[in-house]
Amino acid sequence: MRRKMCAAAGAAAAVALLAGCGGQAATGDGDSPYNGSEIEGAFTLPSTEFTDNKGEPYELKADSAGTYTAVFIGFTNCPDICPTTMADMSQAAGMLDAAERDQFRTVFITADPERDDPELLDMWLGSFDPSFVGLTTDLEKTDATAEELGISVSRPEDRSGDYQVDHGGQTLLFDPEGNSKVMWSYGTEPEKIAEDVETVIGEDA
Repeated sequence: MRRKMCAAAGAAAAVALLAGCGGQAATGDGDSPYNGSEIEGAFTLPSTEFTDNKGEPYELKADSAGTYTAVFIGFTNCPDICPTTMADMSQAAGMLDAAERDQFRTVFITADPERDDPELLDMWLGSFDPSFVGLTTDLEKTDATAEELGISVSRPEDRSGDYQVDHGGQTLLFDPEGNSKVMWSYGTEPEKIAEDVETVIGEDA
């Protein structure tokens, strides 16, 4: 219980540092087995219903069950953080062995559903890794999901032109039961991400 309380407190502190698009948080301390921040049990995948990048229904918690799922919230028109993070996740996945990669999935939830339809998500994510899952829904469900995961999202009221969406830069890793394990800040090296995925999978072996 004490470990979970400490993890939740650490997660709250890390999220506070990641409130703006591109914010950074400290990585794990010396007592943590992870390179990222340990957030065991601090968040749970919500049962939000989305449409995936293939145009199929996707229920976040149910359809992520049985896999170690990395969740990132961003948008395809993002100039730097989102493409960099997706490239890093692709590199990290490529460092896993075949068995580990079969158990691992990256999910990208768009914070800009008014522009990011399934076709655009599929094309954009496919340029990084065709195995990535892109999800879109309405604004209300998007914001509720982001809030449940402790990820900030903010859009301008006037969205008639070429606008930007502010969002947290963290990526959260969940276990096969949908409980959070590790949080990586923007800019975490792919090697460190891969090491954490291997560690988390190895803990359950």
